[in-house]
Amino acid sequence: MQDIGTYRNGGNALPKGWWGVIAVAVAVVYFPSLHHAFQYDDVHSIVENYHVRSLANIDDFFWRADMFTADPKGAMYRPLVLVSYAVNYALGGYNVEGYRCFNIAVHLLNGLLVCHLLHRLTGVAAAGLAAGLLFSLHPIAGEPVNYISSRSESLAALFSLLSMALYIRARESASSMVYIASVVVFATALLAKSMAIVLPLVLLFRDCSTGGLSLQRIKASGKYIVPFGLVATVYVIVVRQALATALVDRPVRGLWVQILTQCKVLVYYLKLLLVPWGQNVEHQFALAKGWELSVLCALGLLVSMGWCLMLLWRRSPRLFFNFTWPIVFLLPTFVVPLNVLLNEHRLYIPAVSFAMLLGWLLTTRFSRWQGLFLLAGLLLLYGTLSLQRSLVWQTPETLWTDALQKAPRMPRPHLFIGDVYKGQGRTEEALAAYQRALTVNPEILSGGDLLAIYNNTGAAYLSLGRNEEAIGWYRKALTIDPDYSKAREALEGLTAIASWAWDEQVENIFKRAMQLLVTGRLDQALVELHRALSWQPHPKIYQAIGLAYERSGQIEAAIENYKTALALSDLPAGLEQGFRSKLSELKGERGHVE
Repeated sequence: MQDIGTYRNGGNALPKGWWGVIAVAVAVVYFPSLHHAFQYDDVHSIVENYHVRSLANIDDFFWRADMFTADPKGAMYRPLVLVSYAVNYALGGYNVEGYRCFNIAVHLLNGLLVCHLLHRLTGVAAAGLAAGLLFSLHPIAGEPVNYISSRSESLAALFSLLSMALYIRARESASSMVYIASVVVFATALLAKSMAIVLPLVLLFRDCSTGGLSLQRIKASGKYIVPFGLVATVYVIVVRQALATALVDRPVRGLWVQILTQCKVLVYYLKLLLVPWGQNVEHQFALAKGWELSVLCALGLLVSMGWCLMLLWRRSPRLFFNFTWPIVFLLPTFVVPLNVLLNEHRLYIPAVSFAMLLGWLLTTRFSRWQGLFLLAGLLLLYGTLSLQRSLVWQTPETLWTDALQKAPRMPRPHLFIGDVYKGQGRTEEALAAYQRALTVNPEILSGGDLLAIYNNTGAAYLSLGRNEEAIGWYRKALTIDPDYSKAREALEGLTAIASWAWDEQVENIFKRAMQLLVTGRLDQALVELHRALSWQPHPKIYQAIGLAYERSGQIEAAIENYKTALALSDLPAGLEQGFRSKLSELKGERGHVE
């Protein structure tokens, strides 16, 4: 077998216009999804996140992790992602097409980088084009493209690949400027997502594969890797609080359970790369409970694969590196437990390795027509699967209905389909879905899952006018997180209502308005609420009006509303405190936006 490394800097040039082929393929598959809705975490990280509504906040993005979402509990340090949201909002508000075009463009750039890297490594133009097309159309890329919040993965991949390409060129040309650029680009990758932190290890791995694995070689490469390590160290210092929470203070699961579970996950990832159907936003997967049969089988398969890779290392270290380095990007998932056991977007960079290996094999180990026939078949299959998967991401209903069909034993599909039902006014169905989310597989429910289920169940009962039951569920939510503002404010309002007598006609109007508010029809809800307010200045009406103004982004109107509410006589102490707290919070938000 010819060593892929011997092709370096040789071979034919990449024909002009071939990159356009990749661009056309990406457009054909992903442009039909331009009008699809915001999904999942997009709601709290983009739609409800007032921080991204002004470019004046960009400086703060690099210092305040809590600006990542409307919920301070979900703070993450991803300033580059926030900058991209702010630019999208500045150009088109909440016009979803702009956000999707950005995701598609980043994925396209990654496909072009894969094409460039393999062509540079092999000197075979056809190999580069094949790899670029295979990566661009592989269905595993569907989540980072269709799911706007998952652009953190594709952005981190873009800058990691670019940093790696610059590092290789700097080492070959001895260019200090190119080397500095590679370090700067690495820092940029970290600003998109923390998984880029393993890149220094990948670069050291690359150097050892070109000169042999020895202590002397490691020392010689160390001086080039040290600046990357320093950048990574600074990053760890910046995000140390988040790491401490995830690893020590409030880990989702124990380290040993996490490691054993991820061994099983790694085998499942391999299946998704090789056989990319049955994709799901929430795969049905079980935690490892110890040395069970599935764990032992997974470990046996991984050991066998490791032995085969060692044979490959002995035969061709460069070939070994070129097709195994993306696996290093999965290492952090073994020690950092996350709520979701496995995510398809984590395979985005490993898909680079898969596409490069497949593209190289098809163009160098088969005859021209055989390779072309197999490549065309794979591209047609991948493109069809990716297009079908994009249609699933069309709306929350299509996404979570699909997830529920494929993973009925997982709680989150029941939770989110319940939210869909609640938004459609199918409240009884929503309550049934929330109950199933609680009971279907309780051992994998995280604190965040329970908080969402309890709070949303309370909101569903509230929309039905069953206030006593709503109070009970909101109290359950506050046992998980006493500072959760949605449950706390709703509970304070419900408690205060008990001490105020309702005019029967006003109460009916208020209930209709709350139904409109719950289903997202904010303008109609405000009309009904103001009509009710003109008949009876009930504090609950002011509270609902303030919430409607907040959700519609009318911060100034919400502030004036709460000021008026505070002037009411005999205002219950708890509700008065809630109004003052909300007023203070909104004034702070207004300052950030301005």
